[in-house]
Amino acid sequence: MSLLRPFAYLSFLLLLIAGLLPRPVLAETGAGQEQAPPLLTCVEPVWCDVAQQIGGPALRTHALITSEGLDPHHLQPSPLMARQLAVSDAVLLNGANYDDWAAKLLPPSVTLFMAADHTGWLAGDDPHLFFDLPTVRKTAQQIATWLIARTPQNHQDISNRLALFEKQIDLISERLQTISLSHHGTPFAMTEPAGARLLLAAGLEMTDQSWARALMNESGLAPYDTAQLETAIQRKTIRFMVYNPAISAPQASRVEDMARQAGIPLIAIGESLPAKQHWQDWLNTILTSLEEALKQTAPQAAPTQSQP
Repeated sequence: MSLLRPFAYLSFLLLLIAGLLPRPVLAETGAGQEQAPPLLTCVEPVWCDVAQQIGGPALRTHALITSEGLDPHHLQPSPLMARQLAVSDAVLLNGANYDDWAAKLLPPSVTLFMAADHTGWLAGDDPHLFFDLPTVRKTAQQIATWLIARTPQNHQDISNRLALFEKQIDLISERLQTISLSHHGTPFAMTEPAGARLLLAAGLEMTDQSWARALMNESGLAPYDTAQLETAIQRKTIRFMVYNPAISAPQASRVEDMARQAGIPLIAIGESLPAKQHWQDWLNTILTSLEEALKQTAPQAAPTQSQP
């Protein structure tokens, strides 16, 4: 039996149940009844963090994933998740075949935002769009526009919050440009392309894109690509290797061990927003680790010969 038919039936049943349950849109206040802030739901906490920074007290957010390291690709939706999606005013998804399953659970009354709509993503490309600065900026702007339309009385505060957030994006962009000035074209490898968009924006060169994407898409690793990566590690022609701690594939573990034995720095970049960090904190922490790895593997200057 096809797995899609039971899932479609479950989706219909969950939406039917959600439609029968009351929707809490009003909050009681001392002056009577006042409409509660709009509720926006995300699958990943990172997108809810972006939206919350824009909305502030004018927005409520809820992330379906509550545990770090949980892979949205393979997340099995629960009735509670379907209920949460159905009672939302809006849902913000990454898209790019990353969390698209959630869109199938939405009733027509829920506004859907897809970060992937702001990029030219193609099937097989890196879907981790929260590492792409232009996409994050456009998504934040879209949320601000929607929220201002919903709560015009909060126009100024939302606009100010958007400006502050865009300043954080600008600072990260400046940091990437600084890295590019000193390290443009520096070769590196990844076991899985979480964070690749950020590192490529720094002007670095990813030498194993086909290998990493094959591992991510579970499409089979080509022996030639594996040989090329192993040779790069053995000859130390890469300056560092990035690994995703959420991935537990034996092929990835093997090349990570090879890199450690070769003395090549490893940088951990996952796909879950670390606890108690904002999106910009997370990216800046990654860039600090990158700068340290580049410093550690900087070519040694040749000793200056003394003049006779």
